[in-house]
Amino acid sequence: MRKNMSEESKTKLLLMAALSVSCLFLFREYLSGDLVMVYNDVGGDTWQQYTAYYASVVNHLRAGNFALWDFTNGIGINLFSWFQMDPSLILLLMIGVILGPAHMLYYLVILQIMKILAAGIVFYMFLSEFSYSKQAKFIAAFAYGMNGYLLVWGQHYQFGMVTVYFPLMLLFAEKYIRGKKGKTFFCVAVFLSGIYSVYLSYMSLIGIGFYLLFRSIMTEEKPGAACRKFFIGCVQIVLGIGMSLGIFLPMAEGIMNSSRVSSASGSILEILKNYLLPYKNVNYYNSLLIRPFSTNLQNLQELGKAKYEGYKNYYEDPILFCSTLSVIFLVQFLIVFRKKEKDRKVRGCVYCAAVLMLFTLLLPLGGRVFNAFTETPTNRYTYIFIAFFLIAFAWMWDYLRQGGRISILALMITEALMLRAYFCGYSDSVFGEYRENAMILAATGTVMIVCVLYLSVSSGKKGRKLVTGLLTVMVFVNVISEGGITYTDRICLRKTDTPQEQVAALAEETARLEASEDSETQARAVLNRPQTYYRSLYNQDIQDALNYLKETDHEFYRVEKDFSSGTVSMDSQIQGYRGVSTYNSVMNGSVKEFVNTCYPEFLYMDRNRYTFWPIAQDTFFASFMGVRYLISEKPDLDDTKYKYLRQFGQLFLYKNVKEADVARFYENTVSEESLRKLCTGKKRKKNRERILENYLVTEDGVDISDFSELTEVLEEQKKSAVTLDAAEKDSYLTGSVSAQADGYVMCMIPWEKGWTVTVDGEKVQTQKGDLGFLAFQVDKGEHQLELTYQVPGLKAGMAAGVVCWFIYISICFYQSRKKKRNL
Repeated sequence: MRKNMSEESKTKLLLMAALSVSCLFLFREYLSGDLVMVYNDVGGDTWQQYTAYYASVVNHLRAGNFALWDFTNGIGINLFSWFQMDPSLILLLMIGVILGPAHMLYYLVILQIMKILAAGIVFYMFLSEFSYSKQAKFIAAFAYGMNGYLLVWGQHYQFGMVTVYFPLMLLFAEKYIRGKKGKTFFCVAVFLSGIYSVYLSYMSLIGIGFYLLFRSIMTEEKPGAACRKFFIGCVQIVLGIGMSLGIFLPMAEGIMNSSRVSSASGSILEILKNYLLPYKNVNYYNSLLIRPFSTNLQNLQELGKAKYEGYKNYYEDPILFCSTLSVIFLVQFLIVFRKKEKDRKVRGCVYCAAVLMLFTLLLPLGGRVFNAFTETPTNRYTYIFIAFFLIAFAWMWDYLRQGGRISILALMITEALMLRAYFCGYSDSVFGEYRENAMILAATGTVMIVCVLYLSVSSGKKGRKLVTGLLTVMVFVNVISEGGITYTDRICLRKTDTPQEQVAALAEETARLEASEDSETQARAVLNRPQTYYRSLYNQDIQDALNYLKETDHEFYRVEKDFSSGTVSMDSQIQGYRGVSTYNSVMNGSVKEFVNTCYPEFLYMDRNRYTFWPIAQDTFFASFMGVRYLISEKPDLDDTKYKYLRQFGQLFLYKNVKEADVARFYENTVSEESLRKLCTGKKRKKNRERILENYLVTEDGVDISDFSELTEVLEEQKKSAVTLDAAEKDSYLTGSVSAQADGYVMCMIPWEKGWTVTVDGEKVQTQKGDLGFLAFQVDKGEHQLELTYQVPGLKAGMAAGVVCWFIYISICFYQSRKKKRNL
């Protein structure tokens, strides 16, 4: 036993060493070169969103004013809509606090390598619950650590950890099913996933649920016992989620308040058609045939004359690659398993699971169910299938080593599909490195086919040993080549900016290359664009201007720019000012409605970006949003819109000539439906300004069909004023109201659960104003205000989590006592 454990430990160490060496090769340009794992291509979320958010958290932590509401992210955001208890993210933020937000980005590659190592070793431990050989477990775990999902979605940072948590849950689910030591940690594994991500936990737990179902049927002789085992397993899942509610519930509240949540609509027949009819775009099925062989055969994005040839995009199409051999083995497994496995019940479960996975991939059913039954199907759940593919991989490896026979016809069909995929990839690839990868994959895949055929027909021990070794080498070359190309020819952030004196010359050279007739030269030109990221974002002139405003204006105000620095919409997160621009895929749904109804021009490029600088000259909009100050690179702005204040280095500070407050007083109301009717067509601009400036829009406001029906704006409203003070922490605001009549206060804070308002110490009822903002009633007179934000669901989640932890610990204690009594 001791010797066996020693051999297991050696295999695990060898696995760690193999993954580490592979990562050193894959990420050599990121480890020792000038590249940073931050992208401005199809992976642009990392550049345009995630790293800016991380910088904001670090800035607040270093300043000692961190709060769970953040006004530097657009109009304001509940941080729990982004929150993740991801160990790698926590470590990254710690690095940022110590070294600074710019320097922490260099360590993203180290964290990605750590995820690869963790995924490989956890998957090896999971496979160890079965009777696979150490060699089979080693090769399958290596392929899992280097799987396409982790290498591709891992570039988006938070998605990568799901490939660690999912096999961790599988590991302890299997221990529970077998009744082995460690089975009680199943709840803890679910808890860890729950505090990591609501979205990804939802997908993972669907997979875990089906795993429990099929494995319960496989391992129990009687249906009643299988049902009981499955039911108790589901109870443990629920308990694990309950243990995580302190984080899970507030995260879920944030997501449910966002614009991303939109359930499928229509009649039952229409919904069934959307779920069960094939994808209308046949490119989906072409991608489904190609991408198991590689994720990198259809280009990354549109670069020059090349474009992505798949269904949706590089990230969103199914990601199923975990070596070419896994495809070969999976096809053979489905053919030979029924002959090898004597237990009909086990065979039935395996093939039912295979059919279920096939239908999930072939129809929108899977993409919709795993995306919480929303209208838009996604393929982000495919990491679940990779784990199951590699279980079959390990089984087939041992089957062949033991002299098992295969289907030669199926092998030839797989070879044909493989060569088709790699030929298409070679033809479509814009970069030479991608064509080389297609050739390497085709060559290694062909050698794999030959090796599998030899192992199936040969009985010579020496020859079989050599061929098995060759097959191992081919798997390594195959996955390393594919993994490496995932990080090649990307528009990356570099560790150093282009020297200022070289920017003009390099920009001119880039323009010349972009005009080339050669498609590869044209596409590669974008990789050579000059970089001014650090100089632009960490600009002392901007900080000097912001510090000046802090010293001279002690009210709550917003400041914006009429240019972008290093990002399109997220400069404020890094530079630390309260603006209105943001890039967020989980926008507040109410604010989204306001923007879509009144200011669609505030959207830039897509539905997920609010961007001020293209419409900075609309001073009414700036005033309405509370943008009091503007930082510009121009010394001569129109003084009828912005008044010049001071110059700071190369930048100029202006003040909005219109009164720009973050809160205002209204006496009269207009209904939401009236606003929607009037804010359409050519008169949208004129109508919206007239309504928004003078009337509060509420759900139960006055219905009007024409402006002649509007109540006159009285002097009492014009003379009333609301002031919010500069806040130390964004979750707590104070201010005052001077109301000349009974009326309403509206604050330019997104309407969202969690905000509590007190007027003169008395809590008041809040309501939604202007479709998307926080409003409440006040009586005539002078009043003091307090606005406090508490994350919705946090207290209830913490309380429920404590109860569930108490139940879990009690169960563990009871089982321990029971075990001791039985000894």
